[in-house]
Amino acid sequence: MTNAKIGKASLVIFISLFLSACSSNKDLMFGANVAEYAIPISFKSHEKKIKNDSLNPAVYLNASKSLTQYSYGILMEKADRLMYVDYYSARDYYSESLNLFLTSRSYMMQALSLRYSDFESKMMKKESVNFKIDDVPYLYWLSGSMAGSIQASQGDPEHLIDLTNIRWLLENAIVLDPSWEKGSLYAAMMSVYLNDLSGDQDSERKALEYFELADRAANGYNIGIYVTLAESFAVSKQDKSYFLELIDKALTIDISKDKDMKQANKLSKLRAKWLLTRVDELFYM
Repeated sequence: MTNAKIGKASLVIFISLFLSACSSNKDLMFGANVAEYAIPISFKSHEKKIKNDSLNPAVYLNASKSLTQYSYGILMEKADRLMYVDYYSARDYYSESLNLFLTSRSYMMQALSLRYSDFESKMMKKESVNFKIDDVPYLYWLSGSMAGSIQASQGDPEHLIDLTNIRWLLENAIVLDPSWEKGSLYAAMMSVYLNDLSGDQDSERKALEYFELADRAANGYNIGIYVTLAESFAVSKQDKSYFLELIDKALTIDISKDKDMKQANKLSKLRAKWLLTRVDELFYM
């Protein structure tokens, strides 16, 4: 697996809540340019809240969530598409995303350190921590900022070391609340195993098992997991028929059936349509 491929599957962890349309040309997503300049203004508000309430973990959580969603939903989506038509612009978007993901990671490390003394050391050593159910969002968004750093850096070894930390965070979260947010943890674990570099012979099987768990938890309405499995699994296997089957399923799911997932599903559907235009590039035969 090449560095550029590492972390692609982690896109399923966070899918944009902002945008509702895109095109295949350089004007990539309707409204993206407006959001690109408007949304960062809210970051100043988060910074102010952190400064005024620096011992409150919740303000770090809210800031991290905002940064991560923006980075995935706008910057990374633009970077992924521009990579094939304007490499240097894409590189700038990846760089900006990486900076925001690292800031988000820092916020979440601070938040969890406020909740658990010496948290970072415990995480690095994979020690047992008596987490509580209300820690799940903290564990999830920290794992997301780490996954984003891997993806935005195009698999830089400096950030790849967080793969084991992501797995540890998600495993702890799943113990607490397996079906949290309609299977978001299962979907994230699917991505972990799709990107597993440990040599575990069962990684593929486990990824597919987590796909099934995520699908059931979302009642079949999580389009993102189908897109991720197509992009990361079917492409790596060079299984064109399975890829098309998954993309077709993604495109036929009715996004109006689950209002909570509607915006995320819109972006997933748009990515599915974009991937469909790249079939000849993705498959060699």
